[in-house]
Amino acid sequence: MNLDQLYPFGFRTTLFDRMLPNDQQAQSGLSLSELRESVASDLEDLLNSRMANFGELIEDFPLAKKSILQFGIIDFVGLSTANPTDCDKICQSIEKSIAAHEPRLKQIKVEMLMEGNNMGALCLSIQAFLNIHPLYEPVVFDALLKPTTQQYVISSKS
Repeated sequence: MNLDQLYPFGFRTTLFDRMLPNDQQAQSGLSLSELRESVASDLEDLLNSRMANFGELIEDFPLAKKSILQFGIIDFVGLSTANPTDCDKICQSIEKSIAAHEPRLKQIKVEMLMEGNNMGALCLSIQAFLNIHPLYEPVVFDALLKPTTQQYVISSKS
């Protein structure tokens, strides 16, 4: 039995999606594949946003660290994907941002993919569990930073 059969009324859309209903999904809910695509879309927004750098000032305000003030990822200018330490810093930073701003995902793991056929593009694999109470569905998203536009494109793997 698949999850769509267990949840015949669909999964709840995000607050933003409910505020701007575009079609019948707002009333009927999402299928599992639509839920994955919704998460992918929100991840794309997160990775294409840059957080403000407050340095040590924000350490005294733990709630501010999880607020919209810190939505996005750090700016990676000056970091090299050829340096393993920098690669780890990039992946850990993205994991923290996703954990703070995407509550539908748990146990997030980000890995940098070093494939020679992408010609300068940064490729990431985001593995996590979709939190469908009381179940956890494993999901994998591919993130590709296009060098020409400097924008991430996220796709969901089934």
